Amino acid sequence: MEIFIIMITGFVLYILEGELYRRIWSKGLDAKAKIVPDSAFCGDECTLEVTLSNRKLIPLPWLWVKLHISAALDFGTDTKQSGDYVYHNALFCIMGWQEIKRTLHFKCTKRGYFPLRSFEVIGTSILFNGKHSKHYETSSALTVYPVLLNDAETEKLLSVPDGTISHRGFINPDPFEFSGIREYISTDSFRDINFKASAHTASLMTNLRNPTIKGDVTIILCFKLLKQGFEEERFEYSVSAAATLACHYIEQGFAVALYCNGEDGATGDTVSIDTGIGEGHLHDIYESLARVSYTRYRDVSVLGDKAYRGTAAVFISPTVDMSILELYADIEEKYACVTWLFPVMEFDVPRTEPPADSARIVSVPPYTRR
Repeated sequence: MEIFIIMITGFVLYILEGELYRRIWSKGLDAKAKIVPDSAFCGDECTLEVTLSNRKLIPLPWLWVKLHISAALDFGTDTKQSGDYVYHNALFCIMGWQEIKRTLHFKCTKRGYFPLRSFEVIGTSILFNGKHSKHYETSSALTVYPVLLNDAETEKLLSVPDGTISHRGFINPDPFEFSGIREYISTDSFRDINFKASAHTASLMTNLRNPTIKGDVTIILCFKLLKQGFEEERFEYSVSAAATLACHYIEQGFAVALYCNGEDGATGDTVSIDTGIGEGHLHDIYESLARVSYTRYRDVSVLGDKAYRGTAAVFISPTVDMSILELYADIEEKYACVTWLFPVMEFDVPRTEPPADSARIVSVPPYTRR
């Protein structure tokens, strides 16, 4: 009889314990998830910061934080995959009136825009008597910029267009930007003579000024899939080439514009960034190239409508057909100098002909495959 009473009492306590936790487990419980930083380059390491706070006396010994996050973010652990997204779980044990912050490290393996799709906390009692979940909203997201090509690849990429653009760019000296002093030559302006420095050196010296702008370069990135089994490496290389060129020319003092018929994965619009300079402008270009899709794109004619008459243009397209050739011919009429960069897989280079007279084949090495 006593054993029976003990069993009944234990069973009742078990039920009461489960019911108690069901009612109060989420009260005073707060959870936050944040990706730091919110932007990075492909190959960089970032962190996911998860913070749990239990503002009540009763502890929560078993808490699972379930994150539905892109499979392109590699946490180095086995995760349950659901399409392009995976479920990443983290186990917590939190006492009463305690806050726990845990940092989970991951590596960015692919460019793109990756919002934290869903964020859920699952709890259970000490005796595992039932599972209960609570959903938390979060606006955290990560933008992964495309890979910038290394120095050797960049030099190969610039060997044709840079020689033309650098000579055709113009320089307007800024009277407020002093960059140095050199000896006076007959073509220097009398107003630039530095008389104080000339007195010290006993020879005429002239001030050097930084340029306000060296010219403008328009980067036109064209996407069009011509076959079902397309080579993704060529398209990714095209995006990396556009980012690398933008970085190079902005650092050289050129104003850069970027147009692409690929749709932005976040807004659904095509990429259209007008001429600009500086780090902020380069950041906008990186953001757009991180989110651009080459499988969702508009007709190539939209690029002809956006392009304008400028100093120079670099046209990048990994495929060619009649509509692209017509677009390129139209662009050639609008710019003083144009170069078509045509990415081709390394093993296809010997049997590939340039699609136009001013086109240049760029080989895509195996290590650039994403």
